Amino acid sequence: MYKTQRRFHIKDLSEITIGAVLLAFPVALTEDAWNLGNSLPVLNTIIIVVMSLSFTAWFGYHAHYQSKLDTHGQEFVLRVVVTYSITLVISALILAVLDQFPLWSEPAIAIKRMIIVAAPASAAATVVDSLR
Repeated sequence: MYKTQRRFHIKDLSEITIGAVLLAFPVALTEDAWNLGNSLPVLNTIIIVVMSLSFTAWFGYHAHYQSKLDTHGQEFVLRVVVTYSITLVISALILAVLDQFPLWSEPAIAIKRMIIVAAPASAAATVVDSLR
């Protein structure tokens, strides 16, 4: 059935990173993502963050922690936070390499672009992390 992981290993970080890159890179290459970063209202951006974190938590719960959350709650929260954080960093790095991450001149646009790219990438990172 579902197996519960008891520790967060380097292997998990590698899987999360690979999963995030799988979708962050192609999405970061699109002009649609760049334009959305320019025009998307802050409230919509916050909703994207909540949706991404919710999916990561929901899928992670069902893949690793179902019926064992009471004994592994801290690890569950750590996995969700680390997955989303790594995805944000990867998204920012890819956008920066593409010269589409104007953090110092237009930080709001840079952050919105990062969040937009991280949305599908965090889903991919979560799924790849669950494959064994």
